[in-house]
Amino acid sequence: MSNTRNQTEWFRNWFSNKYYLDLYSHRDEFDAKRLIDLIQRTIPVNSQMLILDLACGAGRHSIELARRGFNVTGIDLSPFLISEAEKNFKSAPELNLKLKFGIKDMRKFDYREKFDIIVNLFTSFGYFENDYENFKVIENVRKSLKHEGYFVLDFLNESYLKDNLVKRSVDKFGEFKVEQTRSIQSGFVIKKIVIKKADETKIYYEKLRLFSDKELTSVFRKCGFRILKRKGDYFGSAYNPKSSKRLIYFVQKN
Repeated sequence: MSNTRNQTEWFRNWFSNKYYLDLYSHRDEFDAKRLIDLIQRTIPVNSQMLILDLACGAGRHSIELARRGFNVTGIDLSPFLISEAEKNFKSAPELNLKLKFGIKDMRKFDYREKFDIIVNLFTSFGYFENDYENFKVIENVRKSLKHEGYFVLDFLNESYLKDNLVKRSVDKFGEFKVEQTRSIQSGFVIKKIVIKKADETKIYYEKLRLFSDKELTSVFRKCGFRILKRKGDYFGSAYNPKSSKRLIYFVQKN
């Protein structure tokens, strides 16, 4: 497969193996709890609400939401990550959690006004080459929310990233070494991930469309949302275009 195709379909390759989970193992349950705490502090919630965790990955946010009494559905494109999510759910000590997982493409879902809240967390947006597909995700969210339902989008802050991009890093994870190189090209941040283990070398890519606050604000309004809050980190700090690492939107369907 060519590098161009590898980059275009990077999420199919990268999200289908254990190296992805190893690389982001520092994003743990404590990290998830902080973000769910922020959601509960920022929008009115109750345990009767139905929540969709969109691009749920291995399920850490879904499971934490279910632990707090919500009825949760987690969906992801990756069969591997959904299988890991189901394993993590089965190993949770709590009984009678209201949680189910499914394999779905975020460009092709419509639950017809079913959910009170939809969350898209840990920079799980901007995966696609063209903006029609990226914005189709937001349109699908609108269709799947009840009237005046809430959407939480946890994204990176474009301006901070551009000013603080780490162009190269090398890390060791047990028996394998990871070299990551990062660049910004034509509105995308591209990460090349080289994994070396004994005599084996594997190469993966991440390619993420960068969006400014102005762009995303415009898209939300066009799709029928009003913006309630912007936060700059998981502690709830106000969003600052220059210093905030995150750009977390709390929006409501009109």
